[in-house]
Amino acid sequence: MPKPKRHDLKGPFNDEIRRVMDERGWTKLEQFADHFGIGRTTVYTLVLGRHTAQGEWIKPSLDTLIRLARALQRPVDHLLERLYPELDLPKPSAQLGAKDAVMVPVVGIVGAGPGQSVERETSAVFVPNRVARGKRLAAYQVQGDSMCAGKRPICDGDLVVVNRNDKGASEQVVVARLADGSYVCKALKDDRFGRRLMSLNPLYTNNAPPIIPAEHVDEIIGRVVWVQGAVDS
Repeated sequence: MPKPKRHDLKGPFNDEIRRVMDERGWTKLEQFADHFGIGRTTVYTLVLGRHTAQGEWIKPSLDTLIRLARALQRPVDHLLERLYPELDLPKPSAQLGAKDAVMVPVVGIVGAGPGQSVERETSAVFVPNRVARGKRLAAYQVQGDSMCAGKRPICDGDLVVVNRNDKGASEQVVVARLADGSYVCKALKDDRFGRRLMSLNPLYTNNAPPIIPAEHVDEIIGRVVWVQGAVDS
């Protein structure tokens, strides 16, 4: 794929893509495309800004927009506003009770029970700016009820949003990737007995162990900072 000349870059996202490439020291669009799992031809189209015969942008799919939002660390609604500047897109402020909110893509499924190995874009969740400000966010859908207890239960079907810049402290709830490649939502515990992940509802573990030792944890993805119930009142 030849490198386009800067004066040829007329796409709606070329400046944002170039910003990320400059930050990472990349010189080729293939590096951006391959790293974030976006088709090379799609990235090239986004940068060059191809048009239909009627003069309209060739719009990327929703899946592509969600991947691009993750790559650029921008809310999806920010990208939609660039694609459709003529539209007055509604904001979710009335629903959330906040002046503004950002849309965080749901990037996978986590087990509050057995670990879930599926990682896929499923939907998105609105998070108030007061929660999102200064954080690197990702959202996951919960499967299982082993965390459905305590002051703020996290139950089957809920959406959890994590701050990837905060790996959590003892007694806080986190999303973690296990050594087998699956993902879980558990409470982090670190005391004289060692570091481990624990279920808050050990009587309902969905056939999963209520305690996961540190040696079975590959990475703490981030601390849970927002929970949206599967059924909102």
